Amino acid sequence: MKRENAMADAAQAGLVRAVGVSNYGATRMRRAYEALARRGVVLASNQVEYSLLHSKPERNGVLAVCRELGVSLIAYSPLAMGALAGKFGPDWPPPDLRRGRYGRAFWAKAEPLLATLRAIAAARGKTPAQVALNWVICKGAIPIPGAKNARQAGENAGALGWRLTDEEIEALDGAAEAVDASDQLLRLDEGYARWRLS
Repeated sequence: MKRENAMADAAQAGLVRAVGVSNYGATRMRRAYEALARRGVVLASNQVEYSLLHSKPERNGVLAVCRELGVSLIAYSPLAMGALAGKFGPDWPPPDLRRGRYGRAFWAKAEPLLATLRAIAAARGKTPAQVALNWVICKGAIPIPGAKNARQAGENAGALGWRLTDEEIEALDGAAEAVDASDQLLRLDEGYARWRLS
């Protein structure tokens, strides 16, 4: 495992304080963990896409293996590129390639989840984005939402210092199960990657 050996070399040389990986599946992550451990280096994190709209890490074993091995799961795109924050909707689609992910059919399918998100947010005096981020935290992951300005950064910080109840998490999980777009998003991401490379 050349990549893991190179990371271990960097850690042992004092060039990095921690070693993390990105988009490793459960099996590959376990192999990387074991390869690093043989060199006395700890695998600190695995950064993967994870949100109410992309809960594949729960189903493919990544989250479970992270918990088992003590590896932090860092969740990128925890607001599904703004879809969970109310940034876009059926009548105001994103102006860029995200439009392919979030067409009218998506919004119709997602409305029960978004309604649940809004209801919990209203009951708690929070925003839907804060509830979506707190859901990720309650799952044991570390969300890394984007923030283009101070207002967004402040809103993101409002996800800290409180926790959803088990009942709220269960309601969100149930609503999210019907709309999880992980497989659809993967196909779209592959198309986007091909477009970017052409």
